[in-house]
Amino acid sequence: MNYGYNNWRSGGSRSRRRRRQRMIKTIILSLIVALIIAGSAVFLFTLKRMGERAKDRETATESASDTLAPESAPEDTASGVLREGFITRKFTEKDLHRGELILVRADVPYVFPEETDLTDLYTGRKKYEDGSRAYQISSTDIELDSFVLSKLNELTEVFYETTGERGLLVKSAYRSYESQKEIFDYRVERDGEEEALKYVAKPGESEHHTAMAFDMSVYKDGVNTYIQDEEDYLWVYENAHKYGFILRYPENKADITGISYEAWHFRYVGVPHAYYMYTEGLVLEEYLELLSEKHAYDGIHLNIDCDDGNKYEIYYVPASDDGSADIILPAGYEYTVSGNNTDGFIVTVLLS
Repeated sequence: MNYGYNNWRSGGSRSRRRRRQRMIKTIILSLIVALIIAGSAVFLFTLKRMGERAKDRETATESASDTLAPESAPEDTASGVLREGFITRKFTEKDLHRGELILVRADVPYVFPEETDLTDLYTGRKKYEDGSRAYQISSTDIELDSFVLSKLNELTEVFYETTGERGLLVKSAYRSYESQKEIFDYRVERDGEEEALKYVAKPGESEHHTAMAFDMSVYKDGVNTYIQDEEDYLWVYENAHKYGFILRYPENKADITGISYEAWHFRYVGVPHAYYMYTEGLVLEEYLELLSEKHAYDGIHLNIDCDDGNKYEIYYVPASDDGSADIILPAGYEYTVSGNNTDGFIVTVLLS
């Protein structure tokens, strides 16, 4: 009896141990499976984040300092293009002193850059098959900003092909501080400082430093005359704005510009700005004041329809105390940003 009872108990114990072992194995297997699933999820999530970060780095590389800023969109603009998508870009104090609309005069001196992209007119002019040129130059070392030179070439080539006249003469363009000082000192010695200042800026205060201004007259039959005195050349005054140029110091604005009438001094400011100044009879000082007072970014923008069919939207952004600005720009449109050399930036958007 005892033997059989003990044998039954021994057999029952072994059965219970086997069941416990199977249960433990099941639990361990379940834990292993759970750990594999969890690890896979973490791995996949990590891969996804790595992909997103790589994409973010690519976007950052393409757009430099651009960041989306939809919350900064104005409630209303003249054309409404800025509501369609835009970016914010940081402009620095250095940028404030660069661009086609910088003002340079006695009370607003030029800030010289480390380098200037210059091209000499002697090699930069178009040469026709008969060996002729669209305009003449007074020396072989006259230089202009490379882009401005391309626009001067367009202007003079169309003039030449329209009128057949080849008497336009560029006498002076880019001037360094030293060359401007030589000219100023000579005029002071010859005419006295008061008289010299009516026509010649002090070194550091001349538009010629920008490489966007030049003096142009007419030279034919051995005689140098002003464009205004040659009827066949008045076309230049009437069409220069179509190529981005203005007559910088007109006769009736000397009290504003501080410079007496110069029938020979042209300045590049960009097509839409030149077009508006020409049609409205404004000089650069008046135009910049108009933009800052009436066409700020958060107000009504200036819209300009040019004769060539292009449409532009223009607005002003004030600079902060350190000369910088975070400027909202339209995505998907061509635009330029120019400092005014004083207190802000002008954004020009090509709409069409």
